[in-house]
Amino acid sequence: MFPRPEKGDQIDPVNPQRTAEVIAEASSSPNNAFREYSGTAGRWSELRLYRTRGGKYICEQIGRTQWQGEHDRHSGAVCETEVEVQEFFGHGWLAKELYDDAGIAAVEIIE
Repeated sequence: MFPRPEKGDQIDPVNPQRTAEVIAEASSSPNNAFREYSGTAGRWSELRLYRTRGGKYICEQIGRTQWQGEHDRHSGAVCETEVEVQEFFGHGWLAKELYDDAGIAAVEIIE
């Protein structure tokens, strides 16, 4: 099993030949005693945002489970802009925590 990347680590999960830095991360919790409770016992989400040397963003989302017979769900995307990052992660409370950690202004423009 690979060690979990931490903020500031030099890792690129998409292309090991290129280096990216973890710039933000956020996680909900399967424990309903925590403020970050996911809303579902035994399941939680992990969001991670990387920045490549070339200035692109790598978005990683993992849906974790503790339930027998279920598997973790993984999704990711390479984004050019902060707007694309927000399109990938959306505007839920966990995504907003990620944006705050990354210094991204998470606003929705309503016309």
